[in-house]
Amino acid sequence: MRFVLPATVPDRDIAMKHSFGRVARELHNYLGKTGKDALPVLRQEYKRTRLIDVQRRILIYLHALWGCDFVIKSITGEDDDHGRPKPFVSKGCIHLPDFYYGFTTEAVAHVTGLETYRAAAAHAAAHVIYTKTHYTAKSFDKWQRAVIATIEDARVEALSMRRFPGLKQLWVRQHTATPAHHETAGDYLTRLARALLDECYLDDDPWIVQGRELFNATSDLESDDVSRSIGLTLARAFEKKRIKFKVRTDSPGAFYRDDNRYLWESARLGPDQERELPSYFFRFKLLLTSNEVSSTDKEVKQSLTRDPVQEVSASATYIYPEWDYRSQIETPSWVTLRELTPATGEIKVIDDIIASNSPLISRMKNLLLAIRDKGVRRIRKLEEGDEIDINAAIRAQIDLRMDVQPDTRIMMRSIRKTRDISVLVLLDLSSSANQKVHGQDHTVLQLTQQVCVLFAEAIETVGDPLAIHGFCSKGRHDVEYFRFKDFDQCYDDVPKAKLAGMTGQRFTRMGAAIRHATHQLNQQKSRKKLLMIITDGEPADIDVHDRQYLRYDTKQAVNDAGRGGIHTYCIGLDPKADEYVSRIFGARNYMVVDHIKSLPEKMLLIYAALTL
Repeated sequence: MRFVLPATVPDRDIAMKHSFGRVARELHNYLGKTGKDALPVLRQEYKRTRLIDVQRRILIYLHALWGCDFVIKSITGEDDDHGRPKPFVSKGCIHLPDFYYGFTTEAVAHVTGLETYRAAAAHAAAHVIYTKTHYTAKSFDKWQRAVIATIEDARVEALSMRRFPGLKQLWVRQHTATPAHHETAGDYLTRLARALLDECYLDDDPWIVQGRELFNATSDLESDDVSRSIGLTLARAFEKKRIKFKVRTDSPGAFYRDDNRYLWESARLGPDQERELPSYFFRFKLLLTSNEVSSTDKEVKQSLTRDPVQEVSASATYIYPEWDYRSQIETPSWVTLRELTPATGEIKVIDDIIASNSPLISRMKNLLLAIRDKGVRRIRKLEEGDEIDINAAIRAQIDLRMDVQPDTRIMMRSIRKTRDISVLVLLDLSSSANQKVHGQDHTVLQLTQQVCVLFAEAIETVGDPLAIHGFCSKGRHDVEYFRFKDFDQCYDDVPKAKLAGMTGQRFTRMGAAIRHATHQLNQQKSRKKLLMIITDGEPADIDVHDRQYLRYDTKQAVNDAGRGGIHTYCIGLDPKADEYVSRIFGARNYMVVDHIKSLPEKMLLIYAALTL
């Protein structure tokens, strides 16, 4: 039996060949910037402003306005039906899109992406500061929630413009709605938003006029009930227009305004959720709800900036680069690190550790006392000094008897060497610290806590400046840094309570923590600087799947610290740590502890060897 191929097969192969050839030519023209579609795309990209490029400027901008460091994170994959991501505020953190495009309309001149970022960040910060009441979403229908949110946007902006009138020009330029937009409910909400912000905007629609009159007639915009009462009134009045509200397509407000999910967040948060909120969230709530705070701008400004040192230590945000070993370049402004105030615990936990380890503490103190006593240096060959150098005097006497001109420098002086070193102990507080030590009843976190207490007790003997910090992370935008004890802080009940309250959580983005610890050490004027890291695992984070990525970044952070004169040493509690710790810190700059009981004493011996 013979099988004959259809005659159309060669024709189909030829057609496919021509099709693939055409696609290849179009792709080549596009990538070569010669295609008809390439130029518009390039022009659009030219107008794009990325958050990674302006994030630091936006943080400085918000700090200049409110005297506090906010937390800004990027958002991806949350576009609305118009193809643009909406900003939002959640748990006190401001989430902004990865990029904004500049735009130009007939109503306004060209608006850059940076201006939109400033407008969005300032608007979101206004919500964090002035939105005190959170409603339950189930109490209202979707249209009522949309109108209430629009009124709330106008309310927080009006309160902000009382203190900073220049914000009005920033926000007004973002609104492009006109009376010609009248087809959907979203069009009317956008027109209402512009009318409440800009008194120069002319709109004769009865519903818009009613909304403007109700808002302007409000005597106390700081009242919690303004947005709800006006919003419900306008929602009922809009029913006369017979226009149906569509949640998916009727997106109210300008590009810079958030989706107002913050307004509907429950006011009752669990303990874990409250812990994740930035500290400035509670501080603003306390300041703005207290009866002792005056409503005048001057007194409010003074209340926000009363103790700048305390504010920075409570919540400060830092932006750091990160090393990409694949491209061999450092990505700037890639990681966001926040300093958070550690939770406190029972001081009895620390007292029990000291009481149960008193013999070990005595041995550690004796070792450090021996180091301190060796800090005496003799300067010889002096013509004038405190005492005679016997060896030099004997040599001079021999020279005299041999009729040789003796050396008259037979005196010496003893001077005490001053210890000039600062030490920072950096703790890995990831969730793996909650696991039990192999063959022991206590966890890695309890062991770390014990080592810190014993080490701090012993270091007090020589008086070296000591700081104990910790870190954990959950993605590159959320690295948390805790300062349990600072260099200039006495080792009293305050740092002890913070050490007692330490917890293990999240992941280990070690490179960013080392860079921040390096920044802290660089503030010290000591001649020697030592960074000791205690960790039970390799660098890892939720948004990184390449195991080598954070290892190389940590190695780069260690190298940068070394170039700045900071000696870095790692104490690994992971039995399998040799394979990666040596590559990160160097063959002589790490120790993997296999006998846990001897860890405090070993740590002190390492410290003694590194600081002599």
